[in-house]
Amino acid sequence: MKKHIITAAAVFSLLSLTSCGQNNVGKDDFKSPSLTTTSTASVSSTTETLATSAAATSEAVEPTAPSADYSPADLVGEWVETDSFSNILTVSDDGSFSLKYAGGGTRFGTIRVESEEAPDGSLTYRYAFYESGDSYWAGFVCPEKPFNEISSEGDERMTFVRNDSNIPIAPTIPEAKDLRDSLSFADKLMSGAGIATDSNAEYTTDDGTIYHKSVDNIYKTTSDVRNYLYTYMTEQFISSSYDGLFGTEHPKCIDVDGELYIEYRPVGSRYSFEDTDPTIDSTENGCSVNIKNNNYGAESTVVIDVVKEGGSWKINGVHDPF
Repeated sequence: MKKHIITAAAVFSLLSLTSCGQNNVGKDDFKSPSLTTTSTASVSSTTETLATSAAATSEAVEPTAPSADYSPADLVGEWVETDSFSNILTVSDDGSFSLKYAGGGTRFGTIRVESEEAPDGSLTYRYAFYESGDSYWAGFVCPEKPFNEISSEGDERMTFVRNDSNIPIAPTIPEAKDLRDSLSFADKLMSGAGIATDSNAEYTTDDGTIYHKSVDNIYKTTSDVRNYLYTYMTEQFISSSYDGLFGTEHPKCIDVDGELYIEYRPVGSRYSFEDTDPTIDSTENGCSVNIKNNNYGAESTVVIDVVKEGGSWKINGVHDPF
């Protein structure tokens, strides 16, 4: 019987070697969650199993009880990765996360708390990050509370520090460009452009307003247009500046038999933004994004007020010199 106990201890010792890092580096060394980790909800059952095993072998085993109550809620808020170009990790109340790379690109997923048992019965807790499709990305050892820093294990170590400021971390250049492009899109749509249409597929309302069918592969219904704009604009800004797009008596966008139609009334666009990197300034309530605009040959600057809403930067106001 003792030979079996020694063999089990050796197996536990081999399985307890862990490492994890960016882009799943070292995941094979990290103990497979399905085989050797338990969620915090299953810690009590694990303890009961160990106690039963100890009684069966007449060996006194004292499993270590959890030292702290960890939860994904511990990480809610914004974090900045050190030794990087300020990659931003945002954790929401529901345990989901997004990691926005300063150079562009985003990771999305959910966080779980998992435990790992050492041969002596002690438990180590980790915040385990999973991407969509339940694909493991990285794990961060749960530090002693309270804490403002988390670090991953492995050769490609990642360290994030909490943003304790009341002002959200400024948008990245790629985020600022997305905000600029959404404003340009709304402006062009108001002027009858922005979405390709088929002039032969015409619909005329009772009051004589002419609409052409959208042949765009992205925007096929008014919901597609609405969802895109609400991703980058606040409801207040849309209602005050672009309420004519939908929902009014004579909206720019309508659905006919479940398909998007755009009012045919071409007018001049307000903006002609240059394809240069915007500059970003901090403000009392958020940030401002400064965009160069070609105003009929004369360069000007359009200032966009942006606020953090639901974990994303959105346009809340625009100031231009014309």
